[in-house]
Order: sequence, then C-alpha cells, then structure tokens
Amino acid sequence: MLTSQVLCQTMWSDQKRRSDQKPWFAVSMLIAVFVLGGCAARVPYEYDSAERIEFRYSLPGQYDVVRIELSDKNSQAQYAAYLPTESKGQHPLVIWQNGTGVDIETYDAIARHLATWGIVVLGSYDKQMASGQSAIASLRHVERWTADRRHPLYQRIDQSRVAMAGSSQGAVGAINAHTRFRKGRSIRTLAIHGTPTAQAIKFFGLDFDYDASTVSVPIFIMTGTEDEFISPIAWNEAIFDSLKGSALRVMGVSTDADHIEFADDAGRMRGYLTAWLTFQLLGDAVAAKAFIGPAEITTNPDWTPVRIKN
Repeated sequence: MLTSQVLCQTMWSDQKRRSDQKPWFAVSMLIAVFVLGGCAARVPYEYDSAERIEFRYSLPGQYDVVRIELSDKNSQAQYAAYLPTESKGQHPLVIWQNGTGVDIETYDAIARHLATWGIVVLGSYDKQMASGQSAIASLRHVERWTADRRHPLYQRIDQSRVAMAGSSQGAVGAINAHTRFRKGRSIRTLAIHGTPTAQAIKFFGLDFDYDASTVSVPIFIMTGTEDEFISPIAWNEAIFDSLKGSALRVMGVSTDADHIEFADDAGRMRGYLTAWLTFQLLGDAVAAKAFIGPAEITTNPDWTPVRIKN
C-alpha cells in the first residue's frame, strides 16, 4: 500500500506536468483527499504583487489571533474559535465547513489568517457536514454563547454579519445550510470551493446531494484547473448559471489549483477568499474592487476563466 507521503508527492508532481495519464492522476488525488484528508506542508504559494488587491489580502491583517477550544457537555472538543485580539466591539463571523473526513485542524492556517483581518472564524470537528445541519447547529450555539456572560464569545459576534465558507463536502454543507433551513437564510454570503459533481459523489459511495439554484445571497464559487475530476470548470459554470435572483455572483478558476487548495493556508485562493469575505462582511471598499467595477480578478492572469453577474 502506498504511504500518504508517496501519494502526496505523486499528486503534486502529476499536477505540475499535467500528465496524459488522467485516470492515475484522478485516482491519486482522490485517495489523498477523501481517504487521507489531504497533504501536509506544501510549499507556500508566492503571490504576484502586481495584482495589488489579491496580494494585499494574501498578507496577514492587523490583528493578533487567539484560538479557543469549545467543548460539549462531555468535555469533548467540539469547536475551535479564532478571535481577533486587542479589539473592541463585535466582529463578523465565518462558519467554516470541512471537507470529507477532515476537521478544522486541516484549515487552521486559513482560519487564523481570516481572523487577522477582523473576522471571527468558528470551525468544527465534524467530518461529515454535507447536510447543513452542523452549520445550523453552529448558528444556534453562537446565539446562546454571545448572550452568556460567562462565555468567551459573549458579545463578540455580530450575528447580522455571518458567512459560510467551505471546500468539497463543506461547500455542499454551506449550500444546504443556506437553502434547506429557515435559519440559514440569515447567512449574508457564501464562499465555496471544489463543489463536487454528482458523479464524484457517487464514485465515492457518499450519500448527499444539493441544489445551488436557490442560493439567494452573494456567492463566490472557486475551483482550479487541476480539479478535473471532482469539481471541473464546466460544473462550476453550471452552478453559476443555475443561480437565480440579483445577488452578486462570482465564479473563478485558479490556474494550477487543485481539490485541496483550501487546506492549510488556502494557497492560491487565500488572497481573493479573504478579499471576498472582508468585502461582504466588513464593507471593505478596497477588497470590493477585486469583484466589482473594473474587477481585478477579471484581469488577473492567474484566474481564468472568471464570470461575474450582479
């Protein structure tokens, strides 16, 4: 049996040269993602400072960050909350949605990064989040915690500014939480990556589905050129085209990004992911220019194709 290290090395080398042996490329990636939970310690992506907005938000923000473990009644770790320190008042919230078989530890670096920009991130140890129920439970917990004087999140979160972000099965969970639950309609925006096709879901014997067509809030849809089996470009374009209503929608394809790009520090997607969330949750006018007007993302050579509708 191949070790996780060998699988990761194979996946990364194959994605670089875009081997014609597509079946092996797909299978090696899928095993790493769904069985091993991804690869660790990849080489940090170097952003081009010429893309000023993307570069700006790829860097840490102004806040230091504290991580707080939140346990259930049996003292078992249930959530990890990432809070901006040395700040007063309430902050917006991102509820993070995990990919299949992994938990918030896989996304620790990007959660910390977002918190440096003044956003509280709530991550879960739930490894199966497709139904959306876990995200809704998180919203209910937040309501209770922010009203409890004894809780570290007391009066720290602005519940009118909540987003959901997730990758792969986590993207499905974010969609379902928003579209299938009344409470999910309070979500202000979604940022999803690597949303799987029905064929990929079936391939792994997983039992979940989703319908993105009824998403009614601004949404940023991301995939990569190397995510050809699980979340190909055409599938993400179909999701984009299915959306109804007038809310801002953006679909972007990151060159050379693969299905585990959101892991660790979110690699090639960190800059615009952060810009989207600060734009939507903090009203950041600089970040907004990445997606509206003469949107920077549309001229960035590392993102193509890009589609925007407002």
